[in-house]
This record gives sequence, C-alpha cells and structure tokens, in this order.
Amino acid sequence: MQSQFRNSIAFQWDHSKSQLESVPSSSLSWSVSDAGTLYGAILVERFRSYGLKFLDLVHHQSRLTAGALQLGIDLSALSLDLISSAEALLEHNRELVAQQGDVSVVVLLSPGQLSEDAALGTKPTLMMHLSPLPFTKLDRWYQTGVDLILSSRQVVPNACWPNQIKCRSRLPYFLSDAIASHANSHALSLLRTANGFVADTSVANLLFVDSRGDLVSPRKEDILVGCTLRTMEQLLQKQNLEIQFRDVSDWMLLEAREILLTGSSGGIWFASSFQGMSLPTPLAGSMTFRLTNLWKRHVEFDFVAQAASRRLL
Repeated sequence: MQSQFRNSIAFQWDHSKSQLESVPSSSLSWSVSDAGTLYGAILVERFRSYGLKFLDLVHHQSRLTAGALQLGIDLSALSLDLISSAEALLEHNRELVAQQGDVSVVVLLSPGQLSEDAALGTKPTLMMHLSPLPFTKLDRWYQTGVDLILSSRQVVPNACWPNQIKCRSRLPYFLSDAIASHANSHALSLLRTANGFVADTSVANLLFVDSRGDLVSPRKEDILVGCTLRTMEQLLQKQNLEIQFRDVSDWMLLEAREILLTGSSGGIWFASSFQGMSLPTPLAGSMTFRLTNLWKRHVEFDFVAQAASRRLL
C-alpha cells in the first residue's frame, strides 16, 4: 500500500457487532494464530472502479464464495455484498478517491484464529482496503506494451489446491517476476504448467492471435481464470466470437500475430515482445484494438485516456 493510502479508511469484520467496521488502514493486522498467518490460508479478490463506479462483480463474488467453501469458511453470517461494501468504502474515503480518480478494492478473507480444539477457525477474518492504481505503469502498457519473459517455474497444480482459488499464496509468481525484473524492470513473467505449457502471469491472463487468426488462451484447467477474462469471453460470445482454450506451447507464442493480456487493474493491454523478440504495435483493426474498444464500451469509461492523463499529474 503506497504512503498516501496509509491514512485511508479500511473495513474489518467485527464479530461482536456482526458487521463491517471502519478502521484506519494502518491498523489492519493478522493474529499470529490466524490460519492466514500460520498456513497462508488467505483468499483475495481485487477489483477496480471505472469512473468511480463498479461493474457487476458476480464473478468476483462467486469466486470468493467458492474459495470460502474450499477453506471451510461459513460466509452466511458475514452477508458480504461486494458492490455495496466497495461503494461504502469509497464513500468513507471520498476525498482520497477523488484525488486518485479511480482505485482498486482488495478483499482478504481467512478462516480466522485456530485453537487446539478446532481444526478450522470459527470466526473468519475479513478485511477490505483501498489500493492505488499504477497509472504510470498502465499508461506504458496501453501505449508501448509489456515485455513477456517465459519462466521455468510452474503454477501450483490442482493436486495441491484448486487453481481457481485466488489466494495470497503466490510465491511462484513472486519469484518469477523477481527474476524477470532483473532482466527488464518493466517485464512480466509467464509461468508454465506441470506439463511445460504456458500458463499465466502474476497480474494477468494470456490471450493471443494465432497464425490462422484464432483467439487462443491456455486451458482453463491450467490457469487462474481471471474475472476480466470470464467477462471478456461472455462479451465475445454475444458477437459470435469465441476464445479457444487449449495447450499453448512456446512456439505458438513465437508465431503469434498478437499477444494480449487481461487483468483486473489494467482491463486489456498488449505485449510488445516475447522472449526478447519484438512484436508489431497493434494498429486499428487489430484484435488488441477491437478488444480494448469492447472493454471501454462495457465499462462505459475510457480507461486508456485516464491512465495517460493521470500519469502526467
């Protein structure tokens, strides 16, 4: 959390009052006996506002609910509605949000404190806080693209935990990005599957246009399917277009016409290079151009122009 957000207001669930209570962000903490601290058992959802408004967050809500079920967390007592809670959080931070233009909301949920008598926590730990959008980075992604470097590290296989759970246990991504940043400070690292195919990055899902003009993604079974990707798939289906989900090898990306990325903070952007090989800058009529405009219409906001204007402040 950047320094200007340390004085922001956050929400934390108060079990004695059965509601979210506003607290200073700087006071958020995890007990050393919490399952999140002991086991890294923390679910996370991150989503951003567009023009100070939130989209339908059904995919985020569904993923959080499914993750809670896997971790044995009873959400019924929390009655958490993401949109109303996020809107309330923005209202509590009205002046800061107005200065920033738009922000991300981060939701963290764990089973709560463990005891010798209970294998699972009975009082979940729930927090919500604001996080700044990296407008300088976003503007660079939209204007000049991002460099992709293929990592030797693998995504966590389903045998360890369902990869559809978005959690804070993200060491493979962290380590891969750390290595990639040494080679290129603006690069993103692409992880592999256990079978050696291409998976996803720490902040985005991968799409690409193959040599035949088809729009392709790694198989859903091998990636954390982001909410932006799910929504984009639905938007394309309404236009009788489809994303082909299949095994993706290195050479398929080397032969790709375009490589795109989708994620909660950036929406959609493109790769300018893969493994050091430059890719053409997308022009009008390209898939990048079409999907960017499709996302602008969906969110009813020009997020590309916003990033350019905020970078100059």
